[in-house]
Amino acid sequence: MKKPIPLRIIFILNLLLVIVCYVFYFVFKSKDIELGKVNPEKILYTAISYTVIFAALVYSILNKKLLLVRICTILTFAVSIPTSAFIGIGVSIISFALTFHPKVKSYLNS
Repeated sequence: MKKPIPLRIIFILNLLLVIVCYVFYFVFKSKDIELGKVNPEKILYTAISYTVIFAALVYSILNKKLLLVRICTILTFAVSIPTSAFIGIGVSIISFALTFHPKVKSYLNS
């Protein structure tokens, strides 16, 4: 069975989130930028957390576990809060909403 487009969107959004977070880290680190309480080390910890969550997301998609996909999106939201990562918060909300799409639910429950 072919993966539905909303599920592919979840995958791509979370992959881009990981990439963007590492790019932010390298820019902040190379330019010595610090915004309030957010320093490059916090961004790196957030990027590592996103990477681990993304790996769990891939695992859950491959093993068709809907509950685990939803837990991954909630964890992405929770990890985004301490650094005020609005991109991460937005991606997690969109991803969570897409898990309720009928095609995603039927694919992951099959």
